[in-house]
Amino acid sequence: MSDSPSTSTQKSRKTIALTALIVVFAIAILINILFGAFGWRFDLTEYKTYTLSEGTKNILQQLETPVTVRYYVTDDNKVMGPSERARARRVEDLLRELSHAASKRELELVNENGEFETQTVRMLKVEKLNPEPNTDAEDSAVLDGLQPGLSGETNYEVFFGIAIECLDSKETIPFIPARPETTLEYDLVRAISNVHGGKDKKIGVMTSLSISGGFSGNFQAPPQTAWMFYEQLSRDYEVEFFPISAKEIPSDVTTLIVLHPHDISVEGQYSIDQYLLGGGNVLAFVDPNFFYARALAQGQPQMPGMPPQGGPNPTSNLSELFRAWGVGFDSTRVLADLDFGSEIIRRGNFSPTFLTLDRSALGSGDDPGLTDPMTRMLNHLNMLTPGAFVVDAPEGIKVDNLILSSPNNQLVGSFDADPTQDGGADRIREKFEAFGEPRALVTRLSGTFSSAFPEGDPATPGEEENEEENEEESEKESDEPKKASLTESVAPGRVVLIADADFIYDANVVRRNQVPGLGVVIPELLNENLTLVQNAVEQLSGDPDLINVRSRSSVRRPFTRQSEWYREAEQKYSDALANFAAQREEVASRLGAILAQTPDNIDEALLSPEVQAEMKTLQEQEAEFRKKERDLQKEVTREFRRKLATYKFGNTLLMPVLIVIFGIGLAIYRRSKVAAR
Repeated sequence: MSDSPSTSTQKSRKTIALTALIVVFAIAILINILFGAFGWRFDLTEYKTYTLSEGTKNILQQLETPVTVRYYVTDDNKVMGPSERARARRVEDLLRELSHAASKRELELVNENGEFETQTVRMLKVEKLNPEPNTDAEDSAVLDGLQPGLSGETNYEVFFGIAIECLDSKETIPFIPARPETTLEYDLVRAISNVHGGKDKKIGVMTSLSISGGFSGNFQAPPQTAWMFYEQLSRDYEVEFFPISAKEIPSDVTTLIVLHPHDISVEGQYSIDQYLLGGGNVLAFVDPNFFYARALAQGQPQMPGMPPQGGPNPTSNLSELFRAWGVGFDSTRVLADLDFGSEIIRRGNFSPTFLTLDRSALGSGDDPGLTDPMTRMLNHLNMLTPGAFVVDAPEGIKVDNLILSSPNNQLVGSFDADPTQDGGADRIREKFEAFGEPRALVTRLSGTFSSAFPEGDPATPGEEENEEENEEESEKESDEPKKASLTESVAPGRVVLIADADFIYDANVVRRNQVPGLGVVIPELLNENLTLVQNAVEQLSGDPDLINVRSRSSVRRPFTRQSEWYREAEQKYSDALANFAAQREEVASRLGAILAQTPDNIDEALLSPEVQAEMKTLQEQEAEFRKKERDLQKEVTREFRRKLATYKFGNTLLMPVLIVIFGIGLAIYRRSKVAAR
């Protein structure tokens, strides 16, 4: 008996559907093989994470001398784990892309016959080497300064590093950390730029802080580690230090960095003033409360039983210069921000003076923070007890506020701003009055400046000096005529101001990880603070390409909604919490009053039944109020967690539900079409 037409049609449809599925599957496999063989890929990420930046392409197109990149990887399935091999392939793909993007030049080279001939050569050559034991590749890796490290998956020794060489200049990445592609892209491009062009710019650093590491001043303490800020700076530039009392900044300094000038003199400010008027560039960090100043005292000799001594004053300012530039900066007040406050120490403990800034801190619309190359790609910054700037610049100076607080901010005293002080954050929230407008945390001034010292050099000629020093000084003055003071800019200058010295302190910006089995420390950046600083230095020094590369190194998106939910829950119970706290304080003060009334013979007074009964009642009340306050605080945390769990559940369930609904709808539609036939 033959099949009915409807049955044949159904079989035909099933055969066509199965054939189509097999064809689609085969095409997908073929496309994957082709893309893998030729290193092709589509980048559908928001920030083009897997696409070379324009800055990278510009640097590679400007290469005029061949650069060789030697990629050392132990290419053995038994030695490297699956995730490590996948990472090794991604690195190889990135190197291949860099090579393809490099320029081609015609060079006179010696051919096989020993004769010179013109050849077209790509300026970036990538060599992949497998340094197996007792091979030339292993010897080459050792000569390049690489050492094997331990695989985190197999515990075998593996090579996984890169050497970049141009002529007699060489840089190495001893062990490639598990970083995003954008961060590795920057590390490679920075090294290529350095070996090709060298350190042709000088950066001046004016500070009394020991940022370059070395001897701490205490013979019993280990040497200090250089700040990551200084390590990154010295890799790319020639760095020269100037004392905080320097009388002159040479004109060959491309950019002057002034770091926490807590002890700067008027003469030191005069030297900055004259350098700026000569067309210089200044990057200054000032702070009303350098939170980690106490940590800098730990390496100093201490007196037993006394608080830490020897650290810098936590407050810094450039008062004379700020006055001339029209910059308002209150060095006694810290900025608290309820929208950008951070969770510290433990979950649910938010500090309004420890700020986690996301992209909303860059402004809105056409604000400079969103359009300027220095800041436009930033996603995550941290500031600890910062200050704020209010700028009313004189004519001729352009002001760009690059990083802003939220409108929900207030300037508070330094004591309450310290999150280690008991109840400081609570007192800030209880008395909080929002300013209503954003305040500038990072600002830039550019244009023609007038001197902060119109009367000339403020140095007093009557300083006490011995006769020999006076004679030497007079001889120098007779040989070298004294330079006249500048009162106006002879060339446009630029100033970038950051209202936080903690902004570049290691504990706030980096975690140093030791590679197992290898004496190499891999820094893991905690935020984009150093990215902003390096962008500022390169912009002031006139090198925009690396800014473009580095600014893509992080696409972290802080979970700001969690902070908002916690603040909403806290606000819901804020009145009850404040009431219980006030009652607890009242009971404590009544206890103190009872004790204060009997100063002569307190032991005898405390033994009287009346006093004992009163104290017992008050102590029970205080314990009850404390318990109610703790219970209410737990309810705040529960409210926050309920919102967080609801969001996670909804976010997890939404997509499956939509797919099920779509599938049911599609089935109903198809059945109705079949029934209509």
